[in-house]
Amino acid sequence: MIAVGRQESAMLRFDRQSESLDDTAEIARDLAIVLRSGDVVRLECDLGAGKTTFVRSLAAALGIDAKLVSSPTFVIINEYENDSGRPDLVHMDCYRMGGADGLDDLGWDRIVGSDAIVAIEWPERIEGALPEDAARVRISHTGETSRRFEFLVPAAWDQRPGIGGLEARQDTVCPRTGVRVAADNPSWPFADERSRLVDLHGWLTEKHVISRAAELRDLDEGVD
Repeated sequence: MIAVGRQESAMLRFDRQSESLDDTAEIARDLAIVLRSGDVVRLECDLGAGKTTFVRSLAAALGIDAKLVSSPTFVIINEYENDSGRPDLVHMDCYRMGGADGLDDLGWDRIVGSDAIVAIEWPERIEGALPEDAARVRISHTGETSRRFEFLVPAAWDQRPGIGGLEARQDTVCPRTGVRVAADNPSWPFADERSRLVDLHGWLTEKHVISRAAELRDLDEGVD
């Protein structure tokens, strides 16, 4: 993770590259793991970069039926209840807003004061109303079907379980088999699902132990 300068103080930056819709869904899942009730996420994207596609993947990762998710361009706000036990999702598109003045009519105080996760397209249109600790997701074109994702999240998120998952994966070696594992392997960092289950069994049967108290980071990075 990279700490950025004073202009975006107390923020951490993560960069990810997507070459396909499957990659984008994986990135959305990694973000969903970190998100908590009440988080506000700014979606700062080029035209046609796939903001709604990303929100649809994020909804699915949170346990919401992705088929229900549609662009709120004309209605401004779509709210999705979540029966999975994770927070509800509010999706806003502020493109047609001329400022923050109309937010009261939309129930803004209720929305940002709720337990829902709020994802906002064109957030610059309501800049003055956004919390300073809102996370930023910047999506830009890098090719016809490829996208670059830049995450800027509050430094306080460094203590959240799963934060390490926002970092770009690198090729690694399977801790069970010693086989090289490509960064795009769905079983990463294990060579395959069997290796993952064998490792999990070791922890469940207490064959694996650690010599110190577990820390939050261990949930992200594993323990040697």
